[in-house]
Amino acid sequence: MSNDSNLEDKSVRKKILIIGYGGTIMMVVDPIEKTVKPADKIEEVLALLPNLSELADIELVSLTNKDSTNITPDDWTRLTYFIQQNYNNYDGFVITHGTNTLAYTGSALALSLGNSLSKPVVLTGSQLPLTVFGNDARFNFENSVKTCIEASRLGIGEVMITFNDVVLRAARSVKISEASFRAFTSPAFPPLAIITATGVHFSSEARRSDPSVPLQVSPHFSPTVFSLDLTPGQRPSVLEDLVTTGKCKAVILKSYGAGSVPTDGEFSFLPFIEKVVHSYGIPVIVATKFLGGNSYKEVNDECAVLALKRGAIPSGDMTDIATEVKLMWLLAQGHFSYQSVADLLLKDFVGEVKAVNYRWDKF
Repeated sequence: MSNDSNLEDKSVRKKILIIGYGGTIMMVVDPIEKTVKPADKIEEVLALLPNLSELADIELVSLTNKDSTNITPDDWTRLTYFIQQNYNNYDGFVITHGTNTLAYTGSALALSLGNSLSKPVVLTGSQLPLTVFGNDARFNFENSVKTCIEASRLGIGEVMITFNDVVLRAARSVKISEASFRAFTSPAFPPLAIITATGVHFSSEARRSDPSVPLQVSPHFSPTVFSLDLTPGQRPSVLEDLVTTGKCKAVILKSYGAGSVPTDGEFSFLPFIEKVVHSYGIPVIVATKFLGGNSYKEVNDECAVLALKRGAIPSGDMTDIATEVKLMWLLAQGHFSYQSVADLLLKDFVGEVKAVNYRWDKF
């Protein structure tokens, strides 16, 4: 990993907007009740981070203190529009967020802001609040601002997650621990940058975009996707009842392996896939539960091949999170048909997948 130190004078101060969107990182300990609660005022947070003003011209706005478990696609749309409205006034954006759904929001923002994004958007959170001894909140907060500054200086237009000492492509990231200070990883894609005592060191994988291109957003998501973790003994007939209501526009089956689904007797998902795809025209996507897995590459599992032959669409090397979010995003853009989803799911929009020109009928 390397830095191109000649791109811009490091002495030029950047203007960074910190968007508070809840999470432990924006919490403090109540001095009377001795309980953790959201900070009442932005000034409470800034007072605990006096060094931020030395790094850049910082502004902080709090949009919500919502628990991230309650985040919905409406929040992704709201954040997208807020960034768009403030886009020309800042060099970069840092978003604080609860860790539970941080990777979902990161994947959604990557898609909604699109490849015309020419400024950094950095999401971060923490396992402990700022006022707790030994917390990771200060470390992550300061590193996120450093990441945003360095990315802006290098002309990097990415939606990223900064957590602990790594910077990850948001649309490639998943949460792997509820307690570790290294809570996120990017299983099928290398880190965009590492953070050391000498600074933030970006790799050549980080996307540079043309700043002269206006930001164009696609901020909507359709909450009509049903995702199911396959487990032994599930009866496809139960899921079919949901599909026939017309309220479900796409199905994701999270498989045991590289796209394999049960194929025996009453527990076989093959008739379900064929009926849903060919009779109802509803896309059925087969993803993998495994971190860093791939439901397409070098498929040699008979149960996976049979699923594809019946019309299932593989999700490639996308995370299951990115698969779910991308499918909601595609549906909201009007791509409801089976063929549209088959054409676009494995198309690389913002670095979320290794692109594959996939046609199910070749199997």
